Amino acid sequence: MKKSLFAAVFAVLSAAGCNSYLDRQPDEPYTSKNVFESYNSTFRYLVNVYSWITNETDPSGQANHYTPSSDECVCVFTGRPFAQWNNSTWSVSTEDQTGLSYYTTYYKGIREASYFIANVGRCPELSPAEALEWAAEARFLRAYYYFCLMRLYGPVVLLGEGVADFNDLALRERDRNPWDECVDWVAEECRKAAADLPLTQPDSYLGRATKGVALALRARLLLYAARPLFNGNPMYRNMTNAEGKYLFPQSYDASKWTKAAEAARDVLDLRQYELIETGNPYVDWRAVFTQKWNRELIFGYQKTSYNWRVATIPLGVGGRAYGGVAITQKLVDAFAMDTEHGGRYPITGYQADGSPVIDPQSGYDESGFTSFTHPILGSTKSTYNMYLNREPRFYMSVFYEGLNWIGGSNTVSSIQFYYGGNSGQTSSNFNYPLTGYLPFKFQDTGFDSKNAGSAQANWTAITWPLFRYAEVLLNYAEALNRQPERDATAALAAINAVRKRAGVADIETIYPEVEADADALEAMIRRERMIELNFENHRFFDTRMWLIAEQENAGAFYGMNIQATDDRPDGDFWHRTVVAADGGNTPSTRIFNKRNYLLPIPQSEIDRLYNVTQNYQW
Repeated sequence: MKKSLFAAVFAVLSAAGCNSYLDRQPDEPYTSKNVFESYNSTFRYLVNVYSWITNETDPSGQANHYTPSSDECVCVFTGRPFAQWNNSTWSVSTEDQTGLSYYTTYYKGIREASYFIANVGRCPELSPAEALEWAAEARFLRAYYYFCLMRLYGPVVLLGEGVADFNDLALRERDRNPWDECVDWVAEECRKAAADLPLTQPDSYLGRATKGVALALRARLLLYAARPLFNGNPMYRNMTNAEGKYLFPQSYDASKWTKAAEAARDVLDLRQYELIETGNPYVDWRAVFTQKWNRELIFGYQKTSYNWRVATIPLGVGGRAYGGVAITQKLVDAFAMDTEHGGRYPITGYQADGSPVIDPQSGYDESGFTSFTHPILGSTKSTYNMYLNREPRFYMSVFYEGLNWIGGSNTVSSIQFYYGGNSGQTSSNFNYPLTGYLPFKFQDTGFDSKNAGSAQANWTAITWPLFRYAEVLLNYAEALNRQPERDATAALAAINAVRKRAGVADIETIYPEVEADADALEAMIRRERMIELNFENHRFFDTRMWLIAEQENAGAFYGMNIQATDDRPDGDFWHRTVVAADGGNTPSTRIFNKRNYLLPIPQSEIDRLYNVTQNYQW
């Protein structure tokens, strides 16, 4: 029976809870002399090193704050810290006050990884080959934790092989290393880890690190380093650390795109991964997110689907269903028309009043209703023309008003998101989608959530994709398109592989100008990433790394008019409406300031590290 290492993490930690070396201490490494004396205790320590990977499966903002702070999502549960990102009230004290502790959590993971690397060779029951491989797993994890810090805070304090003791005066006087030093060091750590990691793990340990994920991490890191936020960004020019070194690159370096392309190519050249592609895009794309393991997954962790599904299953289904995580109208608009109807992206932008700019060649229509059979749920209903003739990924991502719900033996004939509807707002209900849409990704129509109860063990598992092959292809396309010797042919082949599996035509067939125009192709790659990777926690970082979050994640967000009291075809529900905040009726807007591109170093760390340089405008 296949199982994930991460499915066992919490069981292992709980079972070993009486062992002091598995009790996480605030600022002390595990120092038990007995930890590395046996195979089992050494393995438990390795599991502990994995356990610092944060849970990204909950889109409601309890554990994952990236999705509800991106422009693909709005969340009704606004009392959570992500709301402070969205209204720009985050402060240097927010992490300390809310207990998020991104900064300290990842540094604790780094500390544990370093301690493991330094000591795993002491275990007499491990062969030299096993010790080398386990150390490489910890080396990858340490690199991943550094990457997670860097994508949030920019340059970090590199500790090398040392085990962090922040009470050490010498360490407390350290400042952050320059960005390029951080990138070079972490990229090299990925390369070293890849050299000693296996191509595959046995079925009993799926979820442990492999050569492929170390190289995929390196590729993503180098892509981020090539993007505008960190590649000669004038906003960060002249920022220096305590040693007088520039913290950020002072000028644009086009060769970073070449490095990113080569790194992505290294993953492809392993020939260990492939897109799930049998010719049926509806079956294939959904399989990526409902199969527990598949050849498209490079690295993920298997976890109960409870957190994801209770937040995204409509209230009217019954049981543990809250349905408070909503898709924005912008994401609904992002999907293309299907190939039979021209395959163009129907919405090209927005007017100042929020109304869409519609491509007249797309055949898209926002007026009237047509009888339509949903390709996944199978019901034939009178359907708003906005939702007709869209590409397959639309129907596998967007759950809209009036659809029937299928959950195993439990079927609901019509889900209603209007005021007073079975899944809408009422005077006493605050579990509903603010836009009138729910995400359908990761849902399994064979799973009966209504009767699963509150025990998370009863909810089927999902394998959350931290790295998957489609992302690497899109990374490769983006880097090839921007490198000094632009390779449009290879870039198009990469993006078209993703599109072909999704059941849409080659991008240059629909938009011929992309072959000669790098800017035009980049716009298409960005659109593809928004569609293909939706709700996988990429959009939050993509808009920041591209330096477009001030435009994309600010201002009003739209959905259908959920304050309407019915969904009659001639009623008010089917009007684009500004989303209200906190379940009220007052339209709300997001605020994104320039300082928000990076999080502030938390005040607790500023107090601990005397010389650490704070981020821009914090």
